[in-house]
Amino acid sequence: MTITYEQARDRVRAELEPTWSTGTFTIDDRTIVENDKMYVFEVGAREFLKDRDPAFEIVGGVTVVYKKDGRVDSLPSVQVALDESLQRRANPTPIFS
Repeated sequence: MTITYEQARDRVRAELEPTWSTGTFTIDDRTIVENDKMYVFEVGAREFLKDRDPAFEIVGGVTVVYKKDGRVDSLPSVQVALDESLQRRANPTPIFS
């Protein structure tokens, strides 16, 4: 079973939003980032992602969803940044605005 980007985004929201405590939970989905194994999501407080308020910046891992099984996980940001297999494309139907 391979999941779609939208299914992966929904899994991130379902898993992380209920316990979110820093600002307003947001997924910046204007760009789809993926490779053959996973989708990568920019998750954070809307106050930082949209308004750039540094008081709401979150440091840590990057949220990913594995395409094969839909598992939500976190990877070190350096590992994701250096992954040359990741491709980026504009999302034709983003929710974030």
